[in-house]
Amino acid sequence: MKRSFSLTALIALAVGVPLYANTRIKIDTVPSEYAPINSPTNREPVSLSSYRFEVNEQTGRARVVVEYAYPDELTYGPDDPARGPRSTIVQLPELTYDPGAHAVAYDSNGKKVVCATVSEKSGLLGRHLEVKSTGACTISTEFTEHSEDDGWSIHRFPALDTYLNVR
Repeated sequence: MKRSFSLTALIALAVGVPLYANTRIKIDTVPSEYAPINSPTNREPVSLSSYRFEVNEQTGRARVVVEYAYPDELTYGPDDPARGPRSTIVQLPELTYDPGAHAVAYDSNGKKVVCATVSEKSGLLGRHLEVKSTGACTISTEFTEHSEDDGWSIHRFPALDTYLNVR
């Protein structure tokens, strides 16, 4: 009897208690290759370059900005009017700016994770906010094969899926 109770309690805990495992949210899909305008036959692989969190003090909103790069960017970049692969800029309802806590947080299902701290700085150009990642929320990319159905044919293409990872 005692053993069956323990097993039942363990199952109830496993099912009923939310586990705060990593959360992975897909935020964008971008082409996995980039063709610089001044070298359209040259296809360059795209990779994650950097990311940052931004806040709007007036609206209390937060967003994440993801930058991508390609290997020969230094060679083609200055003469490429497109300036490389497009950035990903995403506002998620769960990603908020809390001015009282001076933080950007991801809040979902009662679990709140501080993604970045916000501090006020003064400099030569005046007052501004510095947003510093805590490392609890990161960005990753994954190479994938996608397909689109145009109503007649199915077109397959390689892409990079971009994810926000919350610990």
